[in-house]
Amino acid sequence: MLEYENFIMKTLSRKTLLILIYLVSFLYSFHYALPLYINSSFIGKFLPTEEAVSIIFAISAVFTTILTFVTPKILHRFGNYWTTLTSMILVSISLIGLSFISNPFVVVLLFIIYQILTNMIFIYLDIFVESLSDDAHTGGIRTIFMTALNIAVAAAPLLAGIILTNHDFGKVYLASAFIMLIGAVIIARDFRAYVDPPYISTVFRNTWNTVIRNRDLRSIIFLHFLLAFFYSWMIIYVPLYLNTYVGISMNSILGIIMPISLLPFIFFEVILGQIADRKFGEKEILITGFIILALSTGALSFITTTSIVIWAVALFLTRVGASAVEAMTESYFYKHVTSKDVHIITFMRTIRASAYIIGPLIGTIVLLSFRTQYLFLSLGILMLTALPFSILIKDTK
Repeated sequence: MLEYENFIMKTLSRKTLLILIYLVSFLYSFHYALPLYINSSFIGKFLPTEEAVSIIFAISAVFTTILTFVTPKILHRFGNYWTTLTSMILVSISLIGLSFISNPFVVVLLFIIYQILTNMIFIYLDIFVESLSDDAHTGGIRTIFMTALNIAVAAAPLLAGIILTNHDFGKVYLASAFIMLIGAVIIARDFRAYVDPPYISTVFRNTWNTVIRNRDLRSIIFLHFLLAFFYSWMIIYVPLYLNTYVGISMNSILGIIMPISLLPFIFFEVILGQIADRKFGEKEILITGFIILALSTGALSFITTTSIVIWAVALFLTRVGASAVEAMTESYFYKHVTSKDVHIITFMRTIRASAYIIGPLIGTIVLLSFRTQYLFLSLGILMLTALPFSILIKDTK
């Protein structure tokens, strides 16, 4: 801790460093969200079926999970500064490749690399934030961090819709690369002197036993998994469903529906984090969030209109629930760990990443067994499994 405090004293104040990480996180999220809702359509141009698209996302998630699991060893060897900076540069190179290359094999390979490293960078930024946090303000700090991410996620589709003309996906990926490089410059300039905490690297079995023996940790990690499962289906299937089956144009999806649907992440998360810190704790908000999430998601299966307004409102309601769940799972988890507990943090992220393996695979099974619209009813039912785990956790207030 003394070495870390020396880093603070020799460089910038804790508040300034937090602001810089919020800025880098915003840029990271903006780069991520620009192509987020065109990824499945883009990679689908190089693959024969929708099921193949699911498989590519699942393969990316498998390798993400493996890399996440060995994160403590990577950080111990190279440090968070160099690992983050290198990953950002490699992501930018991959995106530039996706902008110009048309060979299917190379495109799929670059797409997988891009997916893996983009997910890993989130973990590295996460560790920077945790290093600059204290338990008394965890809820506020974490939700500001998540709001910085989510403002970008809500705003980026608007720009993507403007850039995207005649399904020219390359321009979107090129813009994404440029934004990522700006974030890399900030990391390179202001975090070179960063001193890593002593990362604890343990065998998987020991970490597993630590989590399993702690009811609160295992419950909140499972809730993280369920939220990631929800995101995996929303990212892959909603744009495909609205465009292919409902008949709504991609420009309307990116420029109107998605930005409106993501507004809850901007409006609610910081407020909910402060409420959790000062008054209620996370439990009540978490339970309410999952109920809203489950019911609103299941209801999507019964919407048959092509109205952009109705779809925007319906998806807005799903994100009301998701924003509450995201804010509370982040706040609760990080009140139970520190930056030294990177083995537990990476375990949680590994479990979260596994949702992006399991999600597309189960989605493929549902697609093969039922009509596409019933994906959402199935997902709503799955979200209800969160309630027993939410009820069991010990609240922080």
